[in-house]
Amino acid sequence: MSDKQATEPAATDHDNPMYFDNEVIDHLISIVLELGAELFVTRDRLARLEELLASGEPVTLEELDQGRPSQELQERLKQERQAFIEQVYGRLYSRYGGDQASSQAALSRGTTPSTVPSADARD
Repeated sequence: MSDKQATEPAATDHDNPMYFDNEVIDHLISIVLELGAELFVTRDRLARLEELLASGEPVTLEELDQGRPSQELQERLKQERQAFIEQVYGRLYSRYGGDQASSQAALSRGTTPSTVPSADARD
């Protein structure tokens, strides 16, 4: 099997499955997935902060951490998240059929850190 062909995960001595002959490629893909998740958590939080600041009311960390974005912002973030998944991850996996995969599968993998829920998780 070449590095350019993904298959079912191989058994390894590690806890992580191996999809490619070269373990480094698996690690790089994992890094890209984690960075993407972290980036979108930051984008969600920044959008919520901007929404709070635009209201003109004083902003507290508690409100930022525990409050809910407006329905309008939640919908906008959902659309942006969908576009982000298709743009970044679809391109990453397009050679292996990932562009045919649903974004719902990517979202359900739970890569978003549980300490900062995404807008969908807060619904």
